[in-house]
Amino acid sequence: MEGNKCLLDANAVLRFLLRDNEEQFIYIRKMIRTKSCHVTLEVLAEVCYVLEGLYQVSREDIISSFRKLNNDIIILYADVLLRALEIFDKTPKLDFVDCLLYGYKKEKGISIITFDKKLQKRLENI
Repeated sequence: MEGNKCLLDANAVLRFLLRDNEEQFIYIRKMIRTKSCHVTLEVLAEVCYVLEGLYQVSREDIISSFRKLNNDIIILYADVLLRALEIFDKTPKLDFVDCLLYGYKKEKGISIITFDKKLQKRLENI
């Protein structure tokens, strides 16, 4: 990315969402306000893993945070993310990455090859 664009990593997104380090939160907020900040789905997958595993954040709260984040920064493939979030809290047997794969199939028409029976079942219903 060039000039006024930036990519946020998982730590930057976590500091922005959790606001657990005020200095870093202020810095990230400033970057978001002054640059065209982007985040990838891979980064959001890591953020989700950390929020669920380390911080014990509910899926409902993660969905709310990611939807709000979509208003503040540019999420690459936001359509895939939003489709994935539709089933993330309704399908506790699927992890976030599986929900993203569902989003790719539903939004982009991409075939998903998997041996995961839970994911296969969900994909068959598209």
